[in-house]
Amino acid sequence: MDTIKWIMENVKTSMYTTERCYVYNKAFAKYFNTPKFPFGEDAYQAYYDTLTKRATLNGSMEYMKTDNRFQLIRDWAGERGLYTRGDTKTQFCKLMEEAGELGRAVLKDDQPEFIDAIGDMVVVLTNLAHLNGVTIEDCIDSAYKVISKRTGKMVNGTFVKDEK
Repeated sequence: MDTIKWIMENVKTSMYTTERCYVYNKAFAKYFNTPKFPFGEDAYQAYYDTLTKRATLNGSMEYMKTDNRFQLIRDWAGERGLYTRGDTKTQFCKLMEEAGELGRAVLKDDQPEFIDAIGDMVVVLTNLAHLNGVTIEDCIDSAYKVISKRTGKMVNGTFVKDEK
């Protein structure tokens, strides 16, 4: 029953014909190979609510969204053939192009272009990770494990980590 429920919640209609649907095999496998929260759904919801409240209180987030923007990006890219015909080297070049646009937006103090460039970089990073067999979520989690233990101080507007 879990399988049927998951498929019904994650099935996508083809952009080419409404008579055809699909499910991403990797997402399906990942969901069913991931250990469930050990204390049940109620405990998980309480845990999630606590994280949401904490994020709001400490000012690090205005709110937490429950949608999965990264999966929407992967769906978009998959529908356009980026994962079957894409390449990590060309995606890296695209990332550098977007970084240049971000630099230009910073120098010109162009807020709309700043937002667009960061968004484009997140899209490219999501696709680059996927093309290399990992998820952007795993990359973010890995980086956070490192920075969460980091100490240092602000110097001229930049956080400088302590030497070990």
